[in-house]
Amino acid sequence: MISGIFENCVGSKDIEATLKYWNEFGYREVKKGEFSAEQAKLLYGHASDLISLRLQNGNSSDHGLVRLMWWKEPRNEGLGDTLPVVEGSRWFASLTQDIYAIADAFADDKANGGDWIYTEPVRGIEFVGNVGTGLYNRFVGVREMFVIGKETRQAFFQRYNYNRPGYGTINANSGLLVSEGTHSSFITSDHSLTSFYTEVFGLVPSENNPKLSGYKNAATRQIMMLDEGQEFYLSVFASPKTNVGVFQVYSPLYPTSDRREYAQPGSLGISLFTYQVEDIEAFHQRVIASNATDVTPIVPNEFGEPSFGLVAPDGMYWVIVG
Repeated sequence: MISGIFENCVGSKDIEATLKYWNEFGYREVKKGEFSAEQAKLLYGHASDLISLRLQNGNSSDHGLVRLMWWKEPRNEGLGDTLPVVEGSRWFASLTQDIYAIADAFADDKANGGDWIYTEPVRGIEFVGNVGTGLYNRFVGVREMFVIGKETRQAFFQRYNYNRPGYGTINANSGLLVSEGTHSSFITSDHSLTSFYTEVFGLVPSENNPKLSGYKNAATRQIMMLDEGQEFYLSVFASPKTNVGVFQVYSPLYPTSDRREYAQPGSLGISLFTYQVEDIEAFHQRVIASNATDVTPIVPNEFGEPSFGLVAPDGMYWVIVG
């Protein structure tokens, strides 16, 4: 029923400047739509005139897209420079051909006035790989980095000595040679609530769920900007139809601030994920019968596609697209 994470939605103050940024990563505008404040209130729970652009990376049209949302009156400033592991934090990841080219680009921009927080690329093994011991037993895994800006929160990774066909297609026309979004993540405090995504959304859990990770893993400690002793549970969910558009849920085993208010429609920055389903009427009834709240009626979104909103039991807002 689900094709995976369809869009990573970004609230923007300056849609032209934000579009220029995403163009560097190989995204191009494929659709434009507008909503009145009344229409936006019904679907997104925030009353403001809205202009949206759907951006597609290369030929990846069924997952990992970006939707830029220019709100005439934003709800709030969004997550901003909040570090990754706080409740409500959202981000998404993309495969890249050269992680150091990404790191150099952000370092150069920051040196010339850009406002970025980022980690240096680091070798990591979370689910796939092994440490290298020499010339004939080389490292298998990824190098990763995390970038935080006023309107974006992104992870980038490069594979070493293994491949995963179909999981990330690098756009040759991308200035920085990156793929569509391969997986999207957020932070919630109660990991038991992830059952909603298997029982209601119908997603397929990884056999490793939930996995304990965090500070003890040196790479994870750097990428997630963790302090000593900060550990979390991580669960991964995939669509029954595809191995991309993966969804990851992190739950810290220590108290964090609750930033969910700053990561919902109307907020600036990454503030919403959407899912695309085949039978939206049936899925709507399934959600109504669940413990989701604030389920909206099915209405055309700003692109004219049947859609509805809901708040999952973990308090995160979703929009389903037919």
